[in-house]
Amino acid sequence: MAAAFDSPKYQNSLICCSPRTADAYSKSSSSTSGCVSADDSYDSLNQVPKTIAIKKLKIHSTATKEEVEKAIKQCKELILNSQQCSDERKWLVRYLVELRLRLEDIKDTDGQPRLGVCIKGHHFKQQITPQNRKQYCDHCSGVIWSIVQSSYICSDCGYLSHYKCVDYICRVCAHVVMTDKGQFEMDICPEKGLATQDYKCAECATALTFKDAWNEPRLCDYTGLYFCATCHWNDQSAIPARVVHNWDWEKHYVSRLAFQMLNLAWNLPYIDIESINPKLFNFIAELEWVHKMRKDLEWMRRYLCACSEGSALLSPLFMQLGDINKKYSMAHLQAINDGTLETQLTELTEVCRTHITSCDLCSGKGYLCEICSNNEILYPFDSGAIMCNKCNTMLHRVCWLRKGQKCPKCVRLEERKKLHEVTDEADTSADNEYDIDKFVE
Repeated sequence: MAAAFDSPKYQNSLICCSPRTADAYSKSSSSTSGCVSADDSYDSLNQVPKTIAIKKLKIHSTATKEEVEKAIKQCKELILNSQQCSDERKWLVRYLVELRLRLEDIKDTDGQPRLGVCIKGHHFKQQITPQNRKQYCDHCSGVIWSIVQSSYICSDCGYLSHYKCVDYICRVCAHVVMTDKGQFEMDICPEKGLATQDYKCAECATALTFKDAWNEPRLCDYTGLYFCATCHWNDQSAIPARVVHNWDWEKHYVSRLAFQMLNLAWNLPYIDIESINPKLFNFIAELEWVHKMRKDLEWMRRYLCACSEGSALLSPLFMQLGDINKKYSMAHLQAINDGTLETQLTELTEVCRTHITSCDLCSGKGYLCEICSNNEILYPFDSGAIMCNKCNTMLHRVCWLRKGQKCPKCVRLEERKKLHEVTDEADTSADNEYDIDKFVE
């Protein structure tokens, strides 16, 4: 009995050997009250669109070469007849790719056991060598006995499957889902309720009920959807929306799809804090400091890219944080919370600053303050310097304040503009007077 409950589908469930307490469950559920509505894209990615559900496009895992070719031809016709940029066309294009890969697989294997399978956006490779750690099938949540059982693993998202289960999986590859969205869900647990899902699992459409502890619905804190125990293993992860809005790094329960999506996109710069929650900089001092350092790195990048010796200092961390889009990844925010990114940025900026100030080519592109007219070279990333937003002139901050926060170059340009306007008016009036005299004569 203990071996049967060893599957992750029973972890922290009501029938597990070490069940989750009722207080913890109520805390997890109550934390989602008052949230906004959910995104429907997850349902559409896992289910066939209703407009083509009756066309019987699905083929069996044992389909022959002729049956697959016939399905490809039918799928092409439906793509041409579908509306551009619609969900129906997106699903058909994805399915057409799967059918073509299935056809190539049939040609290569010639009826032999398949070494690779492409289905639902997954690119499965057969695991040949036995694994030292215990593995579980993402489809049936059963143990994979690698010594006696054949299994597949997706090279994109890490989805594990028994050989017998691979043709029946219903979860779209997390890599495909995250690539289509291109961003994190930024609403805190957008729960709509179990009734909107017709009391079925959001992934496999299994019937859910609170009366049966065997198949209790489990809420995903990332998507706000309910899943069955097979599709939700009570994996825990920090939620991007909670981090950006509340700087809350507490881990919450998420579904297998959400867990794989978060792991895949953890190091990708998807979060634009300036547009989502700019007030967060006022409350998190470390985040504000890193944001300032990123602006300095952006200026340093312009100097280093034009220098053959300075280009060697463009490390991967520099290219990530010195990017002009100013977006953060979850890994960056976690490093800010841990304090490790502050140390790395301090060392990086000091090395780059030393090179720019000592290099003849880089230092030759500096500025001189025309108010005090001393020989100190100014750079856009200096804390004691300020740049005019209109003419890009660099001045000492103290000199700029002493001049009443007015840029001398802008003042000269304004005076020159007024002088030209007066001269043009005088020339115009002279021309008009000459024309009138000629007319009178």
